[in-house]
Amino acid sequence: MDLEYRGILAQNGFPPHANLISPQGTSPDLRDNPRLSRPLTGFEFSSRSSEPGDMEKTPPITGKRRGGCRKACNECKQQKLRCDIVQTPADACSRCRRLHIECKVEPSFRRISKRKRNAEMEREIADLRQRLSSDGSHVHTVEPRASDKVSQCSEDMYYGPDPANISRGRTMSAKLEPQTLATPLTMHSDGSILSQDDSIWRLEDVSLSRQRVARLFDQFFKYYHPFLPLLNPQKQPEEYLRRCPFQAWSIICVASRRAPSEPGLLSALSGPFSRLLWSTITSVPQDYRVVKGLCLLCTWPLPTTSQRTDATFMLCGLMMQISMQLGLHRPVQAEEFTTFRMEGQGEAVKDRLQTWVICNIVAQNVATGYGQPPSTIYDWALEPASLRDADYHPPEDLKTRLRIEKFCDRVTKSLYSSRPDPAEFISSEKLLISQLLENELREMELDYGRNISAINMIHLRAAELHLRYFVFLGSNARSDDLTKLFIATTSFLGRVLDLETSPGELIGHATNYILQMIISAAFALMKLLKSDFRRHIDFEHGKLLFNGAISALRRISVMDHDRPVRLADILAQMWNAGAPEDSGDDTLLIKVRCRMSMSHVYDTVWRWRHRFRPLKGTEDTQVMTANPNISTAAVPRQSDGSLEDPALMYPPNFDQEGAFFNEAGFSEVFDSLNWVFDGFPDSFPAPPAI
Repeated sequence: MDLEYRGILAQNGFPPHANLISPQGTSPDLRDNPRLSRPLTGFEFSSRSSEPGDMEKTPPITGKRRGGCRKACNECKQQKLRCDIVQTPADACSRCRRLHIECKVEPSFRRISKRKRNAEMEREIADLRQRLSSDGSHVHTVEPRASDKVSQCSEDMYYGPDPANISRGRTMSAKLEPQTLATPLTMHSDGSILSQDDSIWRLEDVSLSRQRVARLFDQFFKYYHPFLPLLNPQKQPEEYLRRCPFQAWSIICVASRRAPSEPGLLSALSGPFSRLLWSTITSVPQDYRVVKGLCLLCTWPLPTTSQRTDATFMLCGLMMQISMQLGLHRPVQAEEFTTFRMEGQGEAVKDRLQTWVICNIVAQNVATGYGQPPSTIYDWALEPASLRDADYHPPEDLKTRLRIEKFCDRVTKSLYSSRPDPAEFISSEKLLISQLLENELREMELDYGRNISAINMIHLRAAELHLRYFVFLGSNARSDDLTKLFIATTSFLGRVLDLETSPGELIGHATNYILQMIISAAFALMKLLKSDFRRHIDFEHGKLLFNGAISALRRISVMDHDRPVRLADILAQMWNAGAPEDSGDDTLLIKVRCRMSMSHVYDTVWRWRHRFRPLKGTEDTQVMTANPNISTAAVPRQSDGSLEDPALMYPPNFDQEGAFFNEAGFSEVFDSLNWVFDGFPDSFPAPPAI
């Protein structure tokens, strides 16, 4: 026996601590520790191999599992599955036989991580995109290849010095953008569908270089920010993206509504941004910057062709609920709604307070425009004393706007929130309240004088319209009230049309609320001009402004056949249809009375449709819908009073097959304007702009 083993063996030839059972405290770390002496596994005790209690009964304690060579085919190794090719080496394994795939064993085979391989490929593609976007001088000279179809960041895709490049870019962006799918590299670990790197913004298959993002942000703060001063123009786009991707992409979507250098970008963003919107809303906890993005989206919604797909009112409710959940309605006591401590003063508190102010402004506009009760909260937190205690001094324009929207809230709650009187008679109490609100409006006009911006003046005139529409709810309308309504309508439309001549044509960047008030003013003006009261007002001036309202609706349109264009067509058709001969004073009465100040809009369309489509049973309606040969009644036209502008005239074969009147019943009348839009044929070419 060698001398080096004598020190570790006892007199009987066994190690002093040899046991048949390992101690309970033994751990794999101790067994794998190279500094500790291992049991004698390679030493043979030939002289004692036959004695009982031999160590051959004890399995050797080693760091690796000993045994026969285990083999697996390449496919089972790749999937980390047990393979039975060891038992039958001459045949394919059972899994390969079942799947009808080739079963082979290669000693040099190593598993391949598909996710890692795909990520490496995506990194290479991102690097190529970055090189293309950074080298702008070579982008216009390189012809598009098949491998470049996934890229949208080349500058000539949306703009370029050559008009041919512009037209080519429009075709590429329209045809190639929907082909790209989200890949593992374009997803965050939390499942988001967007991804960014240092120089490229990506949302699914939409890619924007830093230069294009900067131009879009400049467009937003130049033309859209004056309507809603919510964000800080001094912040860089990357900071918005880092803090809240949804807010950053909301800015991009709003700016792309009218971006001459980005044709087609809004339509390309509609799908990816909608998915980002709903994935952001459903994730918790929320960030109050998401509320800012919702404010922008409720002010400038994504374009739609039907009211059914318009989620603005629903998103407005979510905006207010998320705001209160985050404690924005108590900005000074925000720590009571959060899990971390916040200081009572500071820029963060001021930003939260300003966000809450604008949330109420947006919610009031949405409620007024859609004829719904407001979800605003004008409590002590927005009083001047509370604002001073929070060391928050809002800009004068924002303070003026808040006062105007508070006035609209008082009008809604005082005049439109009570139960409609079935006698269609305005009580003396409501007439007194109306007079008090009118005095408050005059007081605001005197306080502001000429020290009011053009945008705030439009909202002040819209607030007056909101008050004057109350005259439609009663049958005892006085001549003075109708005259004041005509003056308010023409004054509002005149202020709106002034935006067409403003720098940058701000009418094209107007908010959804201004669009809805233009619609309501046009319907109110048409009711007045079609009634017997037209003898007491300036008919020609009113008709001129009605024509201007249709022109403004078409200027606000951002896509073909969207809601502004379709509404402009409907208004022109209704005007040219003439008025019933026995209308009398009934033209000013309304039967739809539950849509607040927008009731006259729905009532006018309801009357117009039922005038040319008499009430029928459900069976008759279904027969008429099933048989397209049955045409509706001919539309009578009056020579006097119709619009001479050819842009407002319709072809004689319009609605030959009753496409506009094919709904089954009256139930849709309370579903916003579905019953107006959805019956209008999409294939009908819009009249040219005036």
